[in-house]
Amino acid sequence: MFKKFIKRLFISLVTNPILIIVYWLFCYELTLLCRFGRMNKNTSILLACIVFFIAIIIFTSIRVMKKMENEEEEARRSGYKIAWRCISIIIIVGITSVYGVRIYNSARNYSGKLSWFIDDVKNKKSVNFEHNNVYKDGVEGIFNDISKKYNLPDKVYMSNGFNINFNSDGTIISFETFVYGKNDKGKEETYLIYYDKKKSKDITLELNRKVNADYNDDKLLEPLISTVKAISIEDTVSEWKESEYGLVYYGKRNWGFNTDGIVNVDEKGNKQPVINTTSEIIGYTVSVFVPGKENEYTPVRYNLKCNSDWSKSTTPPKESNIEKNSQKSNKDNEEFYLSKEVGYRLDITGAAAGSRFYSISGTVDGGKEWKVINDDPFLGSSGWASGITFINDKLGFLCLSHSGGSNGELYRTENGGVSYKKVVFPVHEVKLDNGATISPFDFPGMPYEQDRTLNMLVGQGADGDYNGGCKALYQSKDQGITWEFIKEVKKNNN
Repeated sequence: MFKKFIKRLFISLVTNPILIIVYWLFCYELTLLCRFGRMNKNTSILLACIVFFIAIIIFTSIRVMKKMENEEEEARRSGYKIAWRCISIIIIVGITSVYGVRIYNSARNYSGKLSWFIDDVKNKKSVNFEHNNVYKDGVEGIFNDISKKYNLPDKVYMSNGFNINFNSDGTIISFETFVYGKNDKGKEETYLIYYDKKKSKDITLELNRKVNADYNDDKLLEPLISTVKAISIEDTVSEWKESEYGLVYYGKRNWGFNTDGIVNVDEKGNKQPVINTTSEIIGYTVSVFVPGKENEYTPVRYNLKCNSDWSKSTTPPKESNIEKNSQKSNKDNEEFYLSKEVGYRLDITGAAAGSRFYSISGTVDGGKEWKVINDDPFLGSSGWASGITFINDKLGFLCLSHSGGSNGELYRTENGGVSYKKVVFPVHEVKLDNGATISPFDFPGMPYEQDRTLNMLVGQGADGDYNGGCKALYQSKDQGITWEFIKEVKKNNN
């Protein structure tokens, strides 16, 4: 009797036209959720569909039980029911097949939010952050906590830099870095590491992300750890009397003949400020500063001198990254100050497969308080933020890089960041000696204003080597809406 009831219930549900319509709506909304991740809108509809399913199952169960009492009537209508049963099964199978394929496609090749979610489940990990005071634990405390769960390579390199923000009591507010190295079996391992006290009490690690690994000793992580051990960060910031401070390390840097803030320090912490020099200042530098107030407080830039082989080297870095003594920008292209009070920054809202999603925030009090202006300035695209600038309080630009920095996209706002549009500039083609035609310039730099005209140098990205790595100069006379190619510019003239 029970098996008969289940069979009748199943047939009644499958042949219910209203249920079929709701099932179609459920599959449609589930597909949108898997592809675009619009949680607020889609989940409410999906929940409504689930409630309906439950209600219709209860109602149909009662109805089937009553109908089982009249077998004779059921027999008379069996011919009609068999035909409709076949049609309804075909419809349900068709709906399931069509939307099943779409959901499957959303789960592969990073073509939908579902694929990002699956990737996060596989590769996004959390580590309990216990040594979270930079005064007491230094930078080494971060990696000590990580090492409890993951064995980092013996020799670790940075893909870009290491940024830390901390309170006046030494409590770390946030940090981020992307490191890589080879394990004891010679296999490459990558770790995208970040922490934001406002969002989580744990350190977040993303494993197996794509990195442009060149194993350049200019980007070794060890000098950072050793330098922070030798200095007293608390003593360094004590004279500034601010509520928030920053520490940044980009590896080996060439400061030229600029001695501002440069301090040589030995392993015992003995300091020796550099006053005059007859040669370029080159070293692995750890900078301590007040975010947004670099002009008011000169950052202290520590160069550790010890017996380690890396500290003896005076070889200029392969790509000099000279810190600009300007109030215009800091935080490695993710933060920009239009004045001492007004600033903008890009914040990571998600990360997967070596790419990031961003929001943009603004401040009008020098960075004490930030408010989100736009939660998706890159219009759903993901990558790596590689530039932010504002010409005035309305007109601004962002750049998002892809494929390990091999190409980029430019985005423009004319309302202070509230909305952005992707900028399209004309492709400049060049003909090679072998007759082939290429378009090498695909990585836009930040526009700048000169003589009431916007100028922009468009580079070739990490994979470009045409004509010695030259760039293309573009100009705009309508505030960046349209652009015109002007000429090629040699790299040494930039």
